[in-house]
Amino acid sequence: MIHITYKIKKSNTHGIGLFADQDIQAGDLVYTPSPLLDVDLTQSEFDSLNVAEQREVKYYGYFNQKTSRWHVAYDAIRVLNHSPKGIANVTQDEDMVMTAFRNISEGEEILQDYIEIFPHGGEHFDRINQPQ
Repeated sequence: MIHITYKIKKSNTHGIGLFADQDIQAGDLVYTPSPLLDVDLTQSEFDSLNVAEQREVKYYGYFNQKTSRWHVAYDAIRVLNHSPKGIANVTQDEDMVMTAFRNISEGEEILQDYIEIFPHGGEHFDRINQPQ
């Protein structure tokens, strides 16, 4: 669940992105997983999906190393874009709770360093170079 007001707009980083529609202070809660609305798949459940479904889970979700489950959020957090640590403005702990680690101004794109959540060296699933 996203705990801030936001807009989805065209991003200079990648496609569309999540933008703050309010000023956010360092330490403010940005996102928490929703146990009732999000999808959490075991590795066995993930493996039972067809290739196209696995591709979608990898693109819009991530593998939660703490729970050993593939997590896909129901809300707009799926359009949160990646930026290296020096530019990113949010961070996520091992319980997948996301907070601002610096002040974020209204209108600024919210960005995360994906290396925090991706199990294979931080690489994001590359839809462009995958067979359809």
